[in-house]
Amino acid sequence: MDRATTGIKGLDKLIGGGIPRNHSVLLTGSCGTGKTILSLQFLHQGAVAREPGLYVTFEESRDKILSQACEFGWDLEKLEREGLLEVYVVETFDMEDVLESIKEKVRKLKARRLVIDSLTVMLEHGVVYHSRISKEMSAVSGEKRVFKFPEEGHNITRKDIYFVVKEINKLNTTSLLISEVAEKSEYLSRDTISEFACDGVILLRTSELGGEIERLLSVRKMRGTEVQITLSPMKFTKDGIIVE
Repeated sequence: MDRATTGIKGLDKLIGGGIPRNHSVLLTGSCGTGKTILSLQFLHQGAVAREPGLYVTFEESRDKILSQACEFGWDLEKLEREGLLEVYVVETFDMEDVLESIKEKVRKLKARRLVIDSLTVMLEHGVVYHSRISKEMSAVSGEKRVFKFPEEGHNITRKDIYFVVKEINKLNTTSLLISEVAEKSEYLSRDTISEFACDGVILLRTSELGGEIERLLSVRKMRGTEVQITLSPMKFTKDGIIVE
């Protein structure tokens, strides 16, 4: 199976040499676990290998993303000038418009890697009842309103979530879809469905040991790959993340 190496020391060994190409992987964890940095490292390493990548963000500013990358020596602006990367700050919450914009940018950039930061925000704020893909949900509710996920998810969102992931998979990019989840949640995503819709799941978490906080990584699922569901220590270095 052809795989996209993540460039993250230790991670590729856990997933058979890399993420199967054109697969979507849910990168999930609570606040401060390293989701954004890991996804930026994934895109940077791809760009260095001449694989263009698109970073889609719904909440962070462009300056903040560039600043975070600079802390590890990753010059994203230079890569943008070379046509190897683009940071796209979403300014609309209509799901149909967002998906069309992503498709067009992937086409123009000839992107082979994609990061959506985050799928949680995209779904929570993007499932608006005037959006084409939510017509059926609108008919069910009988009113026009923005849909918000309950804390434990809700089955009325299932069709939209599978639709969005399916549309992303059609782009033929190797994709990391970031998801936020509560620190002590039993689920792998806030909507409780994304982990089933995606081809793989990488969980980031923290643990307190001896008064110190340790960051941990676990590959919970990767289609076409034999994985061991174990927790591996994850460290931040001046060059990025390494998994031990």
